[in-house]
Amino acid sequence: MNDNVLNRQFLETGSEEALNLLMQEHYEPIRASVTKIIGNHHDADEITNQTFLKAFNKRETIKYPDKLVQWLWTTAKNAAIDHIRARGQGVNRMSEFATLDSVDGEREAAEASMLAAQQAQQTETERYLLRRLLRLLPEKDLEVVEHLLDELRPSEIAEAIGSTAEAVQKRWERMREWLSPIAYNLDELIDNLPPQERKIMERYLDNQPLEEITKKESISTTDVEVCVKRVIKRWKKTVTQNATTKVKRESN
Repeated sequence: MNDNVLNRQFLETGSEEALNLLMQEHYEPIRASVTKIIGNHHDADEITNQTFLKAFNKRETIKYPDKLVQWLWTTAKNAAIDHIRARGQGVNRMSEFATLDSVDGEREAAEASMLAAQQAQQTETERYLLRRLLRLLPEKDLEVVEHLLDELRPSEIAEAIGSTAEAVQKRWERMREWLSPIAYNLDELIDNLPPQERKIMERYLDNQPLEEITKKESISTTDVEVCVKRVIKRWKKTVTQNATTKVKRESN
């Protein structure tokens, strides 16, 4: 049974067989990732079990088989981060965005986190910012970042997503070019939005479901999606133009 058939069977029937097969396929990788974040095997088991239970209870809202695995990973990681916050831990156990291997396989030196200068301990604010930045990524890029957080090499990521190491490297570099300046200027970018766009983006970046945003803002789901895409496109253009202007100014 291939993944899409299994995912469809699980979402449509919720059978015990489909659930067991799904857990056989994805439980251990997700549990390992959660363990990396929280550093506790017992709690990682609990979070992973709850993730699959939540998928079972919410399978009608997930709808699309090709979205199920990404939903499981995202839900588990968000639960792990919330677990850390609830315990008031000061040390961020979540892996930083990894520096990719060079295409020839040599490990590049560790570099500064894309969110801030490299720190021994990231603050709660930085973890919150990371979660917000991930919301700006399209699914194809988010998939790459999820693998980066799991410390996979470009060749391993390429194999997982059906690409090449060179393409993965270039995609990561393009993401960093616009995400890094947004990370440093996100509050200002949000504050400069028109009132309705600001409310929508604040809710969206805080990971509120589209259905909840539409209800709170009294607009359609399509309008929310269009707004989010429009704002992200504008932000990318803004930070790119600012970076170009800065380079020209410094070269004069």
